Amino acid sequence: MTHKEFYIWLDGLMTNRDWTTIKQIDIERIQNKIKEVKDDLRYSPKIAVCVHLYHHDMWDEIKEYLNNIDHPYKLYVNICEYTPNESLPDFNWEEYLRLNPDLSSNNLLTKDKVTKHFLRFGIKENRNYKQTQIDLIDNINSYKDNSVILKSPNKGMDIGGFLYTYKHVDDDTDIILKIHTKRGLGDTSNPSNSLKVHGVNKAKKIGEEWFKNLMNGVLKNKNQVNNIINEFTLNPKCGMVGFKLYNNYSVNIKEMEKIYKLINVHPTEKNPFFVGGTTFWVSNVVMKKYFTNENIDKILDILPYGYVHEPSPNHAMERIFGCFVYNDQKEIKIIT
Repeated sequence: MTHKEFYIWLDGLMTNRDWTTIKQIDIERIQNKIKEVKDDLRYSPKIAVCVHLYHHDMWDEIKEYLNNIDHPYKLYVNICEYTPNESLPDFNWEEYLRLNPDLSSNNLLTKDKVTKHFLRFGIKENRNYKQTQIDLIDNINSYKDNSVILKSPNKGMDIGGFLYTYKHVDDDTDIILKIHTKRGLGDTSNPSNSLKVHGVNKAKKIGEEWFKNLMNGVLKNKNQVNNIINEFTLNPKCGMVGFKLYNNYSVNIKEMEKIYKLINVHPTEKNPFFVGGTTFWVSNVVMKKYFTNENIDKILDILPYGYVHEPSPNHAMERIFGCFVYNDQKEIKIIT
């Protein structure tokens, strides 16, 4: 039962009577109806789960966390793996040719011609270039029907992947869960600070622990997820939920100011908190207030390719998400 249906029912019940003459049986009926309203509220939000899948082999791990969502939701998966105009280390021209038989009919049969086609058209046309891509997509679709699977260039890391995805999220979505794979190692051409300082083995352990902490802040177990969704549903002040709050802005403040000017947003809080690691639940009321396809494209244009260190537009947006929440006079919460 919705709020509106409840009020219509209550108005009919109270016709020609007042609260001083109401009977116990009527009170019990009202209490039962209120329970129906609460039950309806608990399951009514429309949820979008947005996954940025940079590390494809972490999909099975992501699925285990997604199993903690008992509520209906729509799954959006962004698959990111390439930088335009750069060849891929695992590109096999013969496999690409086999997966795209139309190339043979157009007399593209040599390594040079097939590779040039991939670099010029394959990425733009969203073509698969290896069997494991197809296997991954099949795996995602077998996990959840009607999943929306998107491909994007390796631009802006998880921030860019989320912005690409957000443009496809249903407009009537109420709550969004943003999650992404994470190892904390950077890439071969630009290693993370953790990798440079600690070496491979310890950096891997640090990255695994960080990923686990981020995911436990949003998908630790079914009870936590239910509590998070109920908080959004019953508390209009709840704007975002995540693992841990930070307010270190100084390194990225200039990059933040560039984005503020780009999208014509002015922060109302001097030092608002944000969720570190950009893994969070967020009200789409907040997102819709500040994001349009037009200004998303403006942000995407300035995001760098590949892995980057601070300061960067990526790290600036990590903080700006929190600013959006406070600008809308809502709160960021930690729910364990």
